[in-house]
Amino acid sequence: MHLLSLEGISKSFPENPVLENVSLGISAGDRIGVIGRNGSGKSTFLAIVAGTEDIDDGSIVRSRGLRVGALDQDPTFAPGMTVGDVVGDDRQAIALADRLDLTEPSVACSTLSGGQRKRLALAVALAQECDLLILDEPTNHLDVDTIDWLEDHLSSRREALLLVTHDRYLLDRVVTRVVEVHDQSLSSHHGTYADYLEAVAVREAHDSAVEHRRRQRIKIELEWLRRSPKARTSKARYRVNQAQDLIGERRRKVRQELSIDLPSRRIGSKVVNLDNVGKRYGRTWVLRHVEHRLSQDARIGIVGPNGAGKTTLLNLMAGRLDPDEGKVTIGSTVHPGWYGQDPRPLAPNTRVHAVVREQADEVRLESGIRVSGAQLLERFQFTRDQQQSVVGDLSGGERRRLELLLSLMEAPNLLLMDEPTNDLDLGTLTVLEEYLDAWEGALVVASHDRYFLDRVCSDIFSIEPDGSVVHHPGGWTAYRSASLVTPASATKEGGGGKIRSKQQRRKLTYNDQRELDQLTKSIPRLERRRKDLEGMLAAAAGDYGRTVELSGDLAAVIADLELAEDRWLELSAEADRLVDP
Repeated sequence: MHLLSLEGISKSFPENPVLENVSLGISAGDRIGVIGRNGSGKSTFLAIVAGTEDIDDGSIVRSRGLRVGALDQDPTFAPGMTVGDVVGDDRQAIALADRLDLTEPSVACSTLSGGQRKRLALAVALAQECDLLILDEPTNHLDVDTIDWLEDHLSSRREALLLVTHDRYLLDRVVTRVVEVHDQSLSSHHGTYADYLEAVAVREAHDSAVEHRRRQRIKIELEWLRRSPKARTSKARYRVNQAQDLIGERRRKVRQELSIDLPSRRIGSKVVNLDNVGKRYGRTWVLRHVEHRLSQDARIGIVGPNGAGKTTLLNLMAGRLDPDEGKVTIGSTVHPGWYGQDPRPLAPNTRVHAVVREQADEVRLESGIRVSGAQLLERFQFTRDQQQSVVGDLSGGERRRLELLLSLMEAPNLLLMDEPTNDLDLGTLTVLEEYLDAWEGALVVASHDRYFLDRVCSDIFSIEPDGSVVHHPGGWTAYRSASLVTPASATKEGGGGKIRSKQQRRKLTYNDQRELDQLTKSIPRLERRRKDLEGMLAAAAGDYGRTVELSGDLAAVIADLELAEDRWLELSAEADRLVDP
C-alpha cells in the first residue's frame, strides 16, 4: 500500500537552498534510514514528510486517513505542562515512559534536562498508533542498554519507519532502505546500511576508473594536436572538436571531504592516577573507591545508565572537578582537551571565522603545513559563506563540528569526550574515528554509540550501581557478550553473577590481541604515508630520478599496507569467532 509521494518538491531558506525538485515514495512496510551531512536538510526533509514544514514548490500526495507519528530532534512542550500531562492516561505511553526512566508524572517539563525531554517525547511518539513513524535522532541521550532495547522495539514494529540516526548498528539492523540527502537531492538505495556502503564503494571505484580513462584520452588527443599535419594542410576538424570536448568536459562533482590533521603534544609516562577516588552529590555517592593508572596510549570507553556518573568521572580525570575522597593526580606534561555534550559558551552573534581566529590565526598541521583559520574551517567542511555565518545560525551538527575543531586546535594529549557522536553526521564520525586511530595521546570517552565504542576503544569501564568502576578488556561487543549471560548458563558454569569471570571469557591470546592493537594503530599511519607519497610523486613530475625513488617508496608502503590489512582482517575475524562461536 502506497502511503505518501513527494513529487518534484523544492524547499529553500534565506540564502540556503535545501531540496530542489526531488521525488520519493513511501509504502507500507518501508523502513527507511535517512543519512547526510550536518546541515544537508535531513531534519527539514523529515518535517516535510510529517507535514510540519511547508514546501516552496511541487506536491505531496498522502493516502486517505494517513496517520503519522513523529519525534523531533529537539522536542518542546507547552508552558506549564508536567510529565503526566504529556503522557496522559495511555497505558502504553505510561509503560514506555517508565522504561525510559521517567517515573515522576508531577515533574514540570520546563525543569527537565534536554535528555529527559527527548526521552519523554520518544515515549509519546512510540505509543502512538500510526501508519508512518518518523524519528529524528532517537538515540540521543539514551544509554546503551536503552538503545539495545529501542533496536529490538523498532525491529518488532509493523508501521513504515522513517529514521535519522548516527547509530550505525541501529541503522544497519533496523532499516531496509537508505535515502541520502546531498546537494539538494535525494538518492535512494535499497538494502541495509552495509549494502549502501558497498554500493557507494563500487560507484566510487567506477567513477575513478572513468576519470582515469578520461585523462588518458585527453593526453592522447593533446599529443595528436601537437603533431604537425602530414600530407594535409590542416588537422581533421572532428579530432580538434573531440579534444576540445574532452578538455572542456566537467568532471563529476567531488564532495568536499572532512580532513582532520591536527597534532597532539608530547605526553609523559604519568597521565592521570586515580587513588581511592569517590564523588558524591548531597548524600548520594556516585563514585566510590575508584583506582586506575591511565596509560599514555589509553583508549577507554565509559558506559553506564544515565546518571551513573560517566560525566563525573571524565570531569575528575580532566581536573575540572575535585573528589570528595581519595586523590586525582594529573601528570605535569598532560594537556587535557574537553569535548563535552553541553555546548561551549560561544556568543551566538559571533561569526564562525571570528570564533576560530580568537583561538589562533594560524595552525600547524600534523604534516608540518601551516594553515590559516579560514583554511582550517574549509578542512572541517565550512564553506566560505558558512564561515561568514553567525554561530546562532548553525545547525546542531554544524555547531558540534565547530566545537570539535576548537577542542582539537588546543593540541591536547589527553582527550576527554562526553557523548561525542551526538548530532555528528556519519561521514564526520568515520573521519574522526580514523583520526583517533593514529592520534598520539590518551583517549577516554563516555558514549552511548555502540559502533563508536567498538571502533575506537580497546577497554571498557562500566560504572556499577554501587559506584565502583569495573575494567573490561575489549570494545563494546566483547563487554556486552561477557555481560549478557543468562541465569541458566551462569548456574551451569558454576557462577550466579551476570559477568563472566576472565577464565570463562573466550578471546584472543595476549600476543594476538597485542598484534591486533598494534595493527589498528599502524594501518592509519601507513595510509597517511601512502597519501603523502602520492602527493610528493605528483609534485615531482618531470624529475625522473626523484620519481623513480618515490615510486619505489610508494610500492613498498602499499605492500606493507596490504599485508597489515590482511592480517588485521584475519585477527578480527578470529576475535569475532571467539566472542560468538
